[in-house]
Amino acid sequence: MTTLTSILLASVAASLVSFSGGVLAIFNEERMRRATHYIVSFAVGALFAVSFLHLIPEAAEMGSLDRVLPFVLGGILLFFLLEKFIFWYHCHGEKECPIHPYSYLILWGDFIHNFVDGIILALAFIADARLGFVTAIAVIMHEIPQEISDFGLLVHGGLTRGKALFYNFLSALSVIAGGLLAYWAGSYLEPYLPEGLALVAGAFIYLAAVDLFPELHESSNISHTFAQLFFILVGVVLVTLPEFFIG
Repeated sequence: MTTLTSILLASVAASLVSFSGGVLAIFNEERMRRATHYIVSFAVGALFAVSFLHLIPEAAEMGSLDRVLPFVLGGILLFFLLEKFIFWYHCHGEKECPIHPYSYLILWGDFIHNFVDGIILALAFIADARLGFVTAIAVIMHEIPQEISDFGLLVHGGLTRGKALFYNFLSALSVIAGGLLAYWAGSYLEPYLPEGLALVAGAFIYLAAVDLFPELHESSNISHTFAQLFFILVGVVLVTLPEFFIG
């Protein structure tokens, strides 16, 4: 399978998550709300494992640890700024969310977010097929809870469920655009792949630690906590065994 084909397949899969997340929310909203914490737990494990066990070692092997670690920190700070100044519209709880105007901000923000995800996927596949595969898992798994949440906010913001699903899916197509752009710019990006992978690692660490981990503290139930830990470990194990899936 060529690098371009891998990027396209991973990008299409990530795009489809928006559609499937909305569909699941439509048909069984309450059950999906209960399952979201376990999906988030899986995503936390996958993001941390990809960052610490794949992206950073791969970047260090291509460059050096001293060269890439500042860019890991840079990725964390960059995504802090992105959330602060671009993704500021993501709010939690109906009382905090103004309606109609925010629906369009959510869609534009998702467009940018998904475009960046496409670039991340392309960089990983350009570096190594296995790295691209495990990165795709992490990207897709962190998209699921986000898209379910965004779908609910769009409906709350005044869109019908059909329109929310349709517009959310259209914004998700920017994953493919980002992936193709990064692939076509591959010859220019290749000398900077170690730094690029380190930035991606920093971004994933930020997403897992700041966006997702706090959601797991909403419940203090012991059995729920052990279930969360189990799914975190499942996420770690899954992305440390890519050869099981790609041979």
